[in-house]
Amino acid sequence: MNSPGRILILSLFFVGFFLFILQPICADEVPSPATKADYGIIAGKWQRTDGNYLIKVSDVLSDGQVTVEYFNPRSIHVAQAAISTEKEIIKLTVKFQDKGYEGSTYRLYYYVKEDALLGFYYQAPMDKTFEVIFLRKNG
Repeated sequence: MNSPGRILILSLFFVGFFLFILQPICADEVPSPATKADYGIIAGKWQRTDGNYLIKVSDVLSDGQVTVEYFNPRSIHVAQAAISTEKEIIKLTVKFQDKGYEGSTYRLYYYVKEDALLGFYYQAPMDKTFEVIFLRKNG
């Protein structure tokens, strides 16, 4: 359910999440595989709340390997993708290598309670970072 109330709650959560949990670890760009995490929980399709951006996560392995497809709305080439944990939070890192996306990345964290991915999109060509929220897309 993509209600405005849910998006507002997630946005407020995101600010607190960033200030108290993620801020000390944001400098870490290299994911390291973690053990005993159920990475499979983030398999599926995820729709960004501010547009037609779609991430499809599949073939999730316990060693952090994952297959990620990205659409905006056309397919964008994913150069690298990995799953790890930071402070016991599942993290999905995606790096692009496509025209207009060279070096751009997503750093997303799985929020269990809302079944959402929250994090950052670094738009390399413009050298800007944006806070983003993805909600699971059913179907």
